[in-house]
This record gives sequence, structure tokens and C-alpha cells, in this order.
Amino acid sequence: MAMSQEINLECYSCSPDKKVLHEVLHSGKKLVVRCTLCQATHQAEPADRTSMVRLKVVVSDYDQSYVRWFEVGVDERLRVRDEMIVENGSIDAVRITAIELSDGVRATEAVAETIRAVWAQKIDKVVVKIAVHTGGITRSHKVPFDGEKEFVVGHEEQLGKIVRVKVRGGPVLDRAGQSAKAKDVGRVYVKGSRGNERYRSAHPRARKSEFRR
Repeated sequence: MAMSQEINLECYSCSPDKKVLHEVLHSGKKLVVRCTLCQATHQAEPADRTSMVRLKVVVSDYDQSYVRWFEVGVDERLRVRDEMIVENGSIDAVRITAIELSDGVRATEAVAETIRAVWAQKIDKVVVKIAVHTGGITRSHKVPFDGEKEFVVGHEEQLGKIVRVKVRGGPVLDRAGQSAKAKDVGRVYVKGSRGNERYRSAHPRARKSEFRR
């Protein structure tokens, strides 16, 4: 989900004296915006640099975290699950997981000028937990993937056939053809074969089978 571009402006049609939320349709020397109340479309001047705010973003990258920064218009609204680009020496694609307001309260969405900090998960490169069941044993692997990599139930991968995909904060997908991107996956369950043993990690962790035979 791409981050929504929204700003507060006066609407010439329905609210000429009071700012209301507008969706940004096009950015350039002039903004093309649409009022969220009356749906009227008009042009507007882009915000100047003094109308920007630099937000602290705490990025989670599997088992470590670090701080990045994100510059945004003071009136822009950010939401949990919005995706954005942050930078500070490196450039990362991230997804917002939590928003902390200036008074310390957590919110699912807020206008940028009221935000103290944002928590986010790195999604361009992610580590996926893969449970491979082979011959009565389940071994756990942690494998890096591009965040856009699709895991499709029923498809054969290097480690074996995907039988279930647990979506992070969502359902378990177990019907052939159902899929999820690596950036959304909590765990992938694979039914392997003894011929796939050469692909196991250097330090696998075996445990009781999580698959019904």
C-alpha cells in the first residue's frame, strides 16, 4: 500500500474559509488536488520548505533496529501500513507499524506535525522464516528474499513444495494458488523431500513435525 498523499487546503467549492483534507492527484510546479468532502478538483501551490517536518523513523530489520529520517509536509496524514522511502546514509523501503504522537499516545493515523516518532519495518529486503518438513522432522530456516517475492501455495521451491503461508498479523493461506509477498509473510511451511537436505541451513533447528502426514 503506497503512502496516501493528502494535505489540508481551503476548497473553493465547499470550504473557502476553512482548510479541509484534499487528496494530491499530481505534484509539480502546481499541485492538482481533489477535495475529500465535495470531490471538486482544483490546482494549489505546493508547500514550501518551511511547511515540511523531518520525522524520526525507527526501522526494524529482522533482529536489529536503527534510526532513519523522513521529510514530509506538516499537513500530510500518515497511517499504519503506509509504505514509504526513508534515508540516512542508505535508502530503505519501509512500512509503518506504529505511530507515536507528541504527547506519547500511540495512534493508527495522524497528521505529520503531531507525530513524535514512527516505527516501521524494512520491506525491500526481508528475512523469511521457512519451516521444512522432511521425513518426520521439521527444520527451521531463515532465508533473505526481496520483499516483493511471491510465495504461492502449491508451488515448488528449492526447499520443497509450499503447503501453507502464515501472513503476518493475518490468516494462514493453505489453498493452492493463494499467495503472499515476502514482506507480508510471518512463516512459510514447506513439505520437502530427502533430496532437499543439501539445502538445509548450516545450523538447522529440528523439532516435532508441524505437518500432518
